[in-house]
Amino acid sequence: MKVTWGLETIDENQSSITTLGSFDGVHRGHVQILEKLVAQKRTLGLDRSVVLTFNPHPQQVLQKTGSAVQLLTTVDERLELLARTGVDEVVVIQFTPEFSRLTYVDFFESILLPKLNTKAMVVGFNHAFGRNREGDIEHLEVLGKKFEVPIIKTGPCLYDGANISSTRIRKAILSGDIQFAARCLGRSYSFKGFVVSGDHIGQTLGYPTANLSVPPEKLLPGDGVFACSVNLSGRRVLGAMSIGSRPTIGEDLERAVEIFLFDFSEEIYGAKLEVTCVERLRSQIRFDTLEELRKQILADVEECRKLFTCETLIV
Repeated sequence: MKVTWGLETIDENQSSITTLGSFDGVHRGHVQILEKLVAQKRTLGLDRSVVLTFNPHPQQVLQKTGSAVQLLTTVDERLELLARTGVDEVVVIQFTPEFSRLTYVDFFESILLPKLNTKAMVVGFNHAFGRNREGDIEHLEVLGKKFEVPIIKTGPCLYDGANISSTRIRKAILSGDIQFAARCLGRSYSFKGFVVSGDHIGQTLGYPTANLSVPPEKLLPGDGVFACSVNLSGRRVLGAMSIGSRPTIGEDLERAVEIFLFDFSEEIYGAKLEVTCVERLRSQIRFDTLEELRKQILADVEECRKLFTCETLIV
């Protein structure tokens, strides 16, 4: 898959079928659109299937400071997932306040037609773009008819009686409903980070942990204890993970991600880990003593080991 950063170096000669969106999470609803894009490229005999997406995410630019949405996927993760769908090219557009003021008509006439040589467009049933999101299906179909560009619509992708959306998945992850999020995503939720030095409390309790530094824009599950699977340089290691402010250790501590890896004793400071969330065990608890915490960690580890024998888990 070709990745083009910005609109300046696009090949304007090749004919395209395009789609447009943030595609945060590249969830099952997104995949439905992308599969239609790839299929219609073949049906119409066009040169390439092109996804236009944004970096940073529009809500990170348009919302007030401190209230911007955290993402299901960083831009690098998004590109990895888009590549798996078979699309030919992704154009990453820098989203700025100035760009947000572009109308859907201007975007269609100044970018989609001349720069991408768009001959058809695929959109979701509730798609809208441009200033004030005025470029909905109804308006796009009128514009497409004017320029003889068919607008191909996909229907809703439902789970549990409602349309799958990035917002719905974010809420599930924050509430700890990891399995619900996995079924909407079509895969288990994961995040990446580097192992950094911690306070070594876990080691004194007999459960040394890998402390992870995660990009601030990446959404982490709500505080709690989780069963997890870790990819370390291609190796899969199972473990138990704590996310939260560690109330037993002290007050007003920074939120931390700590992972106890099962049957593992290697030195991995500085290593990059990909952590897959498998199941949430419990919420964070403040214990009166470190010994009570140690006993609970033992129980958590035993429960995690049992969970990994369950074949129905999405991992």
